[in-house]
Amino acid sequence: MAERRLRVGIVGVGNNAATHHVPAYRLLPNVELIACCATSLSRAQAGAKRLGLPKAYADVETMIRAESLDAVSLCSTNDAHYQNTLDALQAGAHVLCEKPMALDRNQAQEMVAQAERADRRAMVAFTYRFVPAAKMAQELIAGGELGEVFTFQATYVSAYLSDLAAPIEKDWKLRESKGGGVFADLGSHLIYLTRWWFGEVARASGMKKTIAPLRNLADAARLQVDVDDACSFWLEFISGLTGSYYVTKYATGRGNCQRIEVYGSKGALAYSVERPGEIEVCVGLIPTGARQWTIIAVPDRFGDSGTIGQLEAYRLEQARVFVDGILHNRPVEPSFQDGLACQRVLDAVSQSASAPAWVRIER
Repeated sequence: MAERRLRVGIVGVGNNAATHHVPAYRLLPNVELIACCATSLSRAQAGAKRLGLPKAYADVETMIRAESLDAVSLCSTNDAHYQNTLDALQAGAHVLCEKPMALDRNQAQEMVAQAERADRRAMVAFTYRFVPAAKMAQELIAGGELGEVFTFQATYVSAYLSDLAAPIEKDWKLRESKGGGVFADLGSHLIYLTRWWFGEVARASGMKKTIAPLRNLADAARLQVDVDDACSFWLEFISGLTGSYYVTKYATGRGNCQRIEVYGSKGALAYSVERPGEIEVCVGLIPTGARQWTIIAVPDRFGDSGTIGQLEAYRLEQARVFVDGILHNRPVEPSFQDGLACQRVLDAVSQSASAPAWVRIER
C-alpha cells in the first residue's frame, strides 16, 4: 500500500520559507504543499506566487481547516511563533516551528503543554542537529573519545550586517517588538547543539552589545536598532563543564560561520558547519603530545553532507524527520521540550546581560 501524502502549509513567506522549508518539502515524495499564510492576504498572495503555492490565506487556523492540512512550517517572525503555534495545534495540525520557538519561557511552556494536549508532533528547527559533522562530534563526545571534557568555545558569526551603508533587508531581526536580536537568532543554535552534546545547563552569564544603533532601510528611512547585534555569554552545565560563546553578524568576511572547539583529557575536536562532511580531531597519545590535528571525513552513516541543487542535505533531513514522525507516529527531535530548554537559557542570559551576574536556570 502506498504511503499517504501529507498536506502541508507554510506560515510566513520570507526568505526562510523560500530557500529552506519549501525546497525541502518539494524533495519529499510523501508531501503535498498546499497553501501559505501571511499577515495580510495581499502579502500571502504575493508569497504564494513567489513560492509556487496554489492557495493563500491571512489566518493560520482558517488555512488549516479550509485545506484540511496535516502540518505546517512556521517561518513567521519570532514574535508570531507563540500564537501561530497555538492556532495551528487548535486546528489539529502538526507543527515545525522556526527557532527561537517563543519570546520567553512562559510562552514556550504553554506551547509545550498545548502540543501535548493536542497529541501532535511538535518540532523546533534547530537545523544544525542534522549536520553530519555535528552528529559525529556528539558521538565522539558521548563515547568518551575525548576523555573528560575540560572546556569548549562556540562561535556563530557572519558578515550579514558588516556593510554599514547597505540597506537592511530583514529589518524585523533588528526590532525588539518582533523578537529580533542576534543572540536569539544565532545563539539559540549554539545553545541547542552544546546542550545536546553536554547535557543540561545549570547557570548562565552574558553581555549584549549594539554595534550600530542606526541602520538604513530599503526605502531610505533610518532604523533605530533596539536589539543586540553582538553577544558574548558563558554557560555552566550541571556536570560542572563551562564554555564560552560569541555571536554577531558584524564578522567582516565571514559567511555562515558556526564553529565549536572542544578540549578534553584524551583529545580535542573542532566542528564547523561550513565543512559538514569533515571534522578536525586531535586524539591519541602521539597526536595530542605533538599537537597534531587531522581532518577526517565524516562516515556516510551520519548522513549526506552534500547539496541537492541549492539546498543543503541536512535541511532536507530536518524536513524528512518531521514528516516521518507524523506518518509513523513517533517522537521527533529537536522537540518542543528542547525548544523550552533553550528558551530558559536565552532568558537567563538576557537577565544576566541587563544586570551582569550569573543566573541560575529555573526548572
